[in-house]
Amino acid sequence: MRLSDLLAASAARHPARPALTDTATGRTLDYAALATDAAAVAAALGAAGVAAPQRIALLGTGSLAYIGAAFGILAAGGCLVPIAANLRPGERDAILRTIDVNGVVSVPDDGGEWTFTWVDRHRRPPDGLAALDPAFVRFSSGTTADAKGVVLSHAATLARIAAADAVLRLGPEDRILWTLPLAYHFAVTIPAYIGAGAHVVLASESTPAAMAAALAAHAATLLYASPVQLARLAAVATPPRLPTLRLALSTAAPLDAAVAARFEAAYGVPLGQAYGVIEAGLACINTRRGPDRDLPATAVGRPVPGYEVTISAADEVGIRGPGLFDAYYAPWRPRAAVLQDGWFMTGDVGVVDAGGALTLRGRRKSTIVVAGLKLFPEEVEAVLTAFPTVAEARVVARPHRALGELPHAEIVLRPGAALDCAALARHCSERLAAWKMPVSYTAVAAIPKTAGGKIARR
Repeated sequence: MRLSDLLAASAARHPARPALTDTATGRTLDYAALATDAAAVAAALGAAGVAAPQRIALLGTGSLAYIGAAFGILAAGGCLVPIAANLRPGERDAILRTIDVNGVVSVPDDGGEWTFTWVDRHRRPPDGLAALDPAFVRFSSGTTADAKGVVLSHAATLARIAAADAVLRLGPEDRILWTLPLAYHFAVTIPAYIGAGAHVVLASESTPAAMAAALAAHAATLLYASPVQLARLAAVATPPRLPTLRLALSTAAPLDAAVAARFEAAYGVPLGQAYGVIEAGLACINTRRGPDRDLPATAVGRPVPGYEVTISAADEVGIRGPGLFDAYYAPWRPRAAVLQDGWFMTGDVGVVDAGGALTLRGRRKSTIVVAGLKLFPEEVEAVLTAFPTVAEARVVARPHRALGELPHAEIVLRPGAALDCAALARHCSERLAAWKMPVSYTAVAAIPKTAGGKIARR
């Protein structure tokens, strides 16, 4: 089975059921129309000579046509290389070179016709790629290190979908408000929704008020968003009640307790987390419902069926399961050469409670060392965002001659608020050890983010 078969099966089961809606235009595609669009892309690419395992980049934003083009590339046998639309030309060109891209499908933002252009149809991949039956080469959002090309086969991606769906239990009655960049979050979630026959509502208008209105207007049953988006949704002046919303999940970055509390107070629904790793899929999910109802919002939950989590002697999180990635593309490294005794070591630091639920503490590479004592910026940021006037925060290390490094805080204030360094220091001193305290507080207009929505640490 291949990922394009998921769309074909849903179109056969219920062709007239809505598949996609764009909130900006109000346009909706049913499953028959989406399958027709994907088939047209596949036929055109096949006629142009596209064949497995050629790498075909997809350039565009979160439009209806983007999803049809993605399934069309997969149906034609192409290995899909999503390219984020907000990359600079030099960054985009580096990906095209690194992954030996053969051609590019471009989907315009204005809803016009997609186009296909050969880059170099004769570029050859590493010798081991074809045998993997690759579906995607995905890049991380590059938070702390150079991005890698992660190869995902059709089989591994389907295994990820099955494992996640054992918890999410998606079905044709579900309506999902989609708020995330498709280039970074397509590989598991969109095929899972399409395979379930669900209705995906693309929130093209991404202002908090517009997203809140879309949740209510479309009677959404599932919200899947980043902590930044959830924090902004929580600040909407008159948030709607959402009686149909059966799951609200945070992803892409750690969720702190203050954001979760504000969201839950505003909308009256529990907010959980899904722990997504590009090399492993959605390895853990905390729904805050049913068996997860007693877990805190800050926990990313228990492993999904078929997956296991371990904590190394250095407190690093390791994952193993049926949906692990197949290889790194450049330099070429098969999965077996990357794993440690069968485990993929994530670079995240965490703890597992007695019930098997994982809570993340931070990234190993983002650790700040003060006089030999380690702190995670995420812990300090969670304390800062719990302060009433702080909307967002980033803690960065700066060198110190005697102590090695010291933490400094960048603060985005809520509208109309003024920076009160003394009050922030008192707030932190009540909640943090002295060596974790920021030594300075600076008001900034925005916190730098990666294209995937994480705080940029580099």
